[in-house]
This record gives sequence, structure tokens and C-alpha cells, in this order.
Amino acid sequence: MSVTFFGVPKVSINDVVDGTIALIGSKIATESMHKPYGVGSAARVLRKVSCEYTGYIPALNIDIHEKDVVDLGDYDESSIGSAVRGVLKRGGIAIVIGGDHATTYYALKDSGVKSILWLDAHLDISEEEKVSHASALRHLIRNSNGRIRTIVIGFRGYSTPRMEINYAKKLGLEIIPYPFPQEYLKKALEKADAISLDMDFFDAVFFKATRVPEILGMSLSEFIIRLRSVSKLNAVYFDFVEYCPEIDLGYTHGKILTQLILEVISAFIKSGYG
Repeated sequence: MSVTFFGVPKVSINDVVDGTIALIGSKIATESMHKPYGVGSAARVLRKVSCEYTGYIPALNIDIHEKDVVDLGDYDESSIGSAVRGVLKRGGIAIVIGGDHATTYYALKDSGVKSILWLDAHLDISEEEKVSHASALRHLIRNSNGRIRTIVIGFRGYSTPRMEINYAKKLGLEIIPYPFPQEYLKKALEKADAISLDMDFFDAVFFKATRVPEILGMSLSEFIIRLRSVSKLNAVYFDFVEYCPEIDLGYTHGKILTQLILEVISAFIKSGYG
């Protein structure tokens, strides 16, 4: 049997039912001035890394193997949107793992979600006609004709041109830089239909293996503490993007990310799924 995330069952989309938590790998890696550093192979690496973990969180007394958590395999830009729509149509939760931030565009552009929480050090609205990790949010907003309500939390990008910030203001994009009030993230996590987590959302001191790391961000432990305080996730989609295994010696950060993925799965279980 092939390796799956945490050893959960490998199934097809047709096996997803109401409440299933479906883990989906992304192979998407787009071109830009920033090297991809293996971002397209992140899901494959994280599956292997996850074998070191039991799927049980003692502090929460949650074992994902006692719930309906499955692995649907890997998808590229031509197929990931169909996979996500298939999960949502059947009443499941889609958790996408790997790829760069263009993953979110291809996964959600035809999903019908009304609101997105974009956890990112960057705005991802660069003026590129092609979809890339640097322009994904711009294309997602344009594709929806501005109907998707979007909040960017964690912005602080030293690599962000001033013109992007000016354009964000024209779009009416809500931008919340770090640090922010303790309750703000909790409320945003509870309200969003979809949540996208770029690993550069975290301070580079705590998570280095990402394409464009930035300082002055949140720690993973602080994020998990706030996530555990959430009473209920109303989102139907969550993704983890921009993990770069080629610059992760010993996959140390991959192991950290794997634990974070477990926490998010557990948050959905606490919310009544699985």
C-alpha cells in the first residue's frame, strides 16, 4: 500500500461522504523570480514525514484514526479544483497540503466560497497576467468579480512593492499586519468559508523552509494556542502552501508542519467533522 498522510485510508472522491475530512496533495509549482525549492514535491515529502507521527494528540485526546479522515492523493492545476469541488459537493472538508500559493487559486476559483482568510506575509496581488504564487489572490478576486470577501492577516512583506499596497487599497482589501489583537485571529478563523495558510505567515525564526521568508511574524506555538481557542470552524476548506523541502535539512520544518496539520485536522474534528 502506498504511503498516505498519517497512514489514513487512501480513497477516491466517490468515497467521500458528509463530514469526511479529505486530505489532498498539491503538486502545483509556478514560476517567478523566487526559486521553487521543491514546493511541488512537498506533499510527497510530508506524507513520508507524517509516518513518524501517530495521529493522536494527547493534549486534546483526539485520534484522527478514530474519525473519517482520508487521503485522496495528489493533484495538479488542471485537476485540483475538480477534486475540491467534489469533496465540498459531498459535504466533506477539503484540506489541501503542498504546492505554492497558486494552489489556492486553482483549488477555489470555481468553488463558490464567499469568504477567504489569507494568512500570509505578502499580498499576492502582483500585476502578472499569468497565475503564480505572487499573483494568486489578485486572480482569485478578479475571477470572482470582487464577490469573494478577503482578509489578509499577517502582512509585513519586505519584498512587497509599494504599488501592490496601493492596488490593495483600491480593491478595498482588508489587510491586518502582525501583531494584531489576540481575539482577532480567533474570530477570523471562526468566520471564514476558506482558510489559506502560507508558511511565510510565520516568523522566519520559527519556520525557514519557505520560498520568501519574512521576519516579525507569529510563532507556530502562538498560532496553535489561538487555533485551540476556536469554538467552531465554519470553513469547508483549509490549505497549507509554500513549504519548500529542498531547503529543509533533515525535514525539520516538515516535521513541524506535520504537527500543525494534525492540529488543524483536530480543529475540524472538534467542530463536528470526521
